[in-house]
Amino acid sequence: MTFKTNPEAIDFLELMIKSLDESNENTLVIADRYLKLLLGTNLYYEYRSMVVREDMKEIIEDNMNPDFDVHETPDNKALESAAAYRILKYYSVPNEYKAYVESLRDEHNED
Repeated sequence: MTFKTNPEAIDFLELMIKSLDESNENTLVIADRYLKLLLGTNLYYEYRSMVVREDMKEIIEDNMNPDFDVHETPDNKALESAAAYRILKYYSVPNEYKAYVESLRDEHNED
C-alpha cells in the first residue's frame, strides 16, 4: 500500500520519530496524532492495521526459527505464536490471511 501526502510533512514526521524518547509517552501521542492528521482518518487506521499485521507476521516467523530466542520455552513460543495468528486474522482480509498461512505451511513443508 502506498500513502501519498506532503513530502515536507513526512520529513518532519520522520525527524520527530527519530527524536522520540520511548519513555516519553506524550511524544508518542503527539506523533500518533500528527500521523492521523497527515494521513486522514481512513488511511491512518489502514496504516495502523498494516503495522499490526507486519508485526504479527514478524512474531510468527521469528518463533518458527528454532534459533530465535533460545532461552524461551517451546510452550511460550507456541502461545505467543497462537496469539499473533489470532491478532493477524482479526486485522487481515480473510483471503490474505489464508494465503499467508498457506505460504508458511508450504515453506515449512519444503524444509
